[in-house]
Amino acid sequence: MSSHTNRPETKAFLWGVATSGYQSEGGYNQPGQPQNNWSLWEQQGTVMTTGNAADFWTRYDSDFQTCQSMGLNAFRLSLEWARIQPTLQAQPSAPPAFDLAALDAYADRLAACRCYGLEPIVTLHHFTHPAWLGVDAWLNEETIERFNQYVSVTVTHINQRLIEQYQMAPLRWFITINEPNILVSNTYLSKQFPGGFAEGPSTMLRAYNHLLSAHVLAYNTIHDLYDAEGWSSPYVTLNTYCSDLYWSEQIIWDLLSLADGDLKPTQIREYTHSRARQLEVALRQADLPFRHNLPYQAGRLAHFASNFLGYRLFDVHQLDTYWQTLNQSPRRTVFDYLAIDYYDPFIAHVFRLPAFSDFEFQSKTWRAWLMSGITSKWWDWRSLPEGLHFFCRYYSQAFGDCPVMIAENGMALRRKPNNSIATHRADQLRRSQFLRLHLDQVQRLRQEQVPLIGYMHWSLTDNYEWGSYTPRFGLFSLDFTNGSERLVEDHLGDRPSETYAQLIRAARAQQQ
Repeated sequence: MSSHTNRPETKAFLWGVATSGYQSEGGYNQPGQPQNNWSLWEQQGTVMTTGNAADFWTRYDSDFQTCQSMGLNAFRLSLEWARIQPTLQAQPSAPPAFDLAALDAYADRLAACRCYGLEPIVTLHHFTHPAWLGVDAWLNEETIERFNQYVSVTVTHINQRLIEQYQMAPLRWFITINEPNILVSNTYLSKQFPGGFAEGPSTMLRAYNHLLSAHVLAYNTIHDLYDAEGWSSPYVTLNTYCSDLYWSEQIIWDLLSLADGDLKPTQIREYTHSRARQLEVALRQADLPFRHNLPYQAGRLAHFASNFLGYRLFDVHQLDTYWQTLNQSPRRTVFDYLAIDYYDPFIAHVFRLPAFSDFEFQSKTWRAWLMSGITSKWWDWRSLPEGLHFFCRYYSQAFGDCPVMIAENGMALRRKPNNSIATHRADQLRRSQFLRLHLDQVQRLRQEQVPLIGYMHWSLTDNYEWGSYTPRFGLFSLDFTNGSERLVEDHLGDRPSETYAQLIRAARAQQQ
């Protein structure tokens, strides 16, 4: 597999938090504000409006200071294409001009991030795009070049401002596209994200065709820019939502790795099938401690069915644009490190015992009502920290000891934005306990010399979770009825930010 000659080199392990612009900044989709692909859903009441979100756009400085005081040395944030190349209309239109003031504002925030000793990890696309592209942007081939232009203009402008205005080095860490596997499945399978009428496997492959092409172009554009300017080489990748279903996640990394190999198109189908079998064998041998209850058994059937359908429906010919882009790539490696987001990656956990009291929005059909009742919600996601160890170790070995970053890891509590419902999880787990269990696995990986380069906890504060403010992922809680003050203690009396800081101090002492 990949040789990864541009391996990231870090003097210190990266301890940080992960955020995204649309979920935390505030200032989108209201009159006079930048409009993105969620605008129509917000206006129609299909989802909650974002409003001020976590107000990160104005509170960034104090948030960075807080992170420094916790002992963090990294901060993952996204640049919002909709703010950088904005439209005030929710309808598709011609591409507008780039907003240089917005680019300056992002550069200023990145400079502030560094001033507090935090290494920025910059995501260029975190599920959202400008409304002028339409909701089905990634079904259109022209979006590939438009995204590439956005990347080129953005990275060039921000780096120039960092150098000239702040005498700082160019950015080092990039994630081009956040969780393409979730973006595609939530838009064209489960329909949890805004999209048109198209759906199903063929539509999903069409979106992947363009998303993966966009990543390869962006990867080369960033590297070309740094080479031309004589800057230290950047570290560029995408990140995936961790899944034990090969056809949902690992296939993305395998497809990106084909630039390294000598496989012919006619061999790719059988190659991916063999890689899927390897993952299944490894998972069985890992013997992870699942709870073998009724929902688990139903989920296992879904897993087997999904694997069968994945193999039958995967059509290499529907990725024609991607193959052309990959074959034209001047670099045989198109990712510099692996970035994975670990929550509950097991398809066997997709179901729960029926519950019909925690819906965020009214179901429009009987089928939607039934599926909402028996499928797991954010606060139902099971905690299986041993799985974090498995996937980091397995993926690094599967891709030639490639360095791995845990780009997201977190757990949700349930608390309505008006505080009308504030409950425990079914497993009674609190965030501090979750952190201890998962950071034990991080330290285990480091002791085993797995090339783990960083851990980013999702997230710094409660924020907008794709249509709702009820799922709470924050190290700091927010009472949305009373502004955006960061609260150290959550509604269960837990103080997870203090726990995270203590665990980081202990981990550093252990490494000395």
